[in-house]
Amino acid sequence: MTKTLVDKAKSILTGLEIGFDTAKNWNEDNYDDYYQYFSHPDFEVRKYSLLVFAAGLGNWLSSSCFIFPPIEELESGKYLYLHQDKIYHFECYVKSFVDNREVIKQEFPLLYTAIVCYLIDLDNEKRFDIFKSVDKQLFIVLRKVLGDSELEGKRYRYSYNGLLREVGLPKAFFKD
Repeated sequence: MTKTLVDKAKSILTGLEIGFDTAKNWNEDNYDDYYQYFSHPDFEVRKYSLLVFAAGLGNWLSSSCFIFPPIEELESGKYLYLHQDKIYHFECYVKSFVDNREVIKQEFPLLYTAIVCYLIDLDNEKRFDIFKSVDKQLFIVLRKVLGDSELEGKRYRYSYNGLLREVGLPKAFFKD
């Protein structure tokens, strides 16, 4: 039986009650182009697609897993991917997030804030410059969006339990 997008996302997000930064189940059986669903008409599909993006960013920031390999590094053989057709393309996720940001912010304000905080921290610590083949204009636009968020330069902390409540999931194991 083929898994639905929501089933695959739930499998990736097992342990979400611990946080976005713990390693997730990025098995190729759970792969999908989740960015294509950030504006999907179904609430569950939108929610889980955005949660997968947030988890990928959290994993990257904590260095527990890096699911967004630059194309140049894939081509050079730095990363071994058995399924070249199942690669999470960072630029696609960024473009979809930027294009849908207002709706995301309105529907999921805490999840939006979490994603923005991760993107700010990643750009400050890891820099998006590793994606050399990506049109630089995309990162210029993203940095403008991040700057306009008024979270840049602040150590903003959002309520993780509040975020889980916002998306209708059980609360975390910890108090925040």
